[in-house]
Formats: sequence, C-alpha cells, structure tokens
Amino acid sequence: MNRFPVAEIGNATFEVIARGGRVGARDYWCAAGDYGISLGIPSSRRMYLVAAEGLSQASPGGKAVRFTFDPDAAGVTPIQPQVSLSVKVPGDNMTLAAARQFCIGTGLFFF
Repeated sequence: MNRFPVAEIGNATFEVIARGGRVGARDYWCAAGDYGISLGIPSSRRMYLVAAEGLSQASPGGKAVRFTFDPDAAGVTPIQPQVSLSVKVPGDNMTLAAARQFCIGTGLFFF
C-alpha cells in the first residue's frame, strides 16, 4: 500500500490524489498500479492516463491525476506508451506490474 488516496469518480475513472510535498509521475503511476492490484486486477492488465495533473474532483483544493482500466468507458484513446515517464499525455498506458515497479525504493511501497 502507498500513501496516496484514490477515489472513484465515475465513467470508469479514478483519481490518485497528491499528498505531501513534491509529487512526480512515478508516484502517481505507483499509486494507480497499487490500487489496481488491491482490487484484484491482474498485474498484466494495462491502465490508462485519462487526465494530467489538475484539480482533484474528490478532494477540493487538492491535485490529482485521473486513470482508468477501461479506456473505452472513460472515453480515452490509447496511445503508444511514452518513452519518458510522465502524467501529461492522455491515453499513455502501462501494465499494473510496470507501474508498481515505481513503488520500489520510493518509500511508497510496503511488503
């Protein structure tokens, strides 16, 4: 489990809400992957970026990034995964297993 709250917000989307000081792309992807695994979704499944960092819908005044496990339901077009890690391009995607790799060594992932 990581330290970022996750909130379902509808249209098959959920948001990872920033907590604390500086939050980077690896933190958001880590938390989204961890969330998917906690739901019992297979680690080989892909998740997709729906919206770049912006104001949270679930936590007024907070910042969040929106993701989905179902791009069709969320209305996002999958793209070829980006070479550099970011949370800026809707449709960017990776497997839950790949995302959880960003948890290791960050203090966000606990066994």
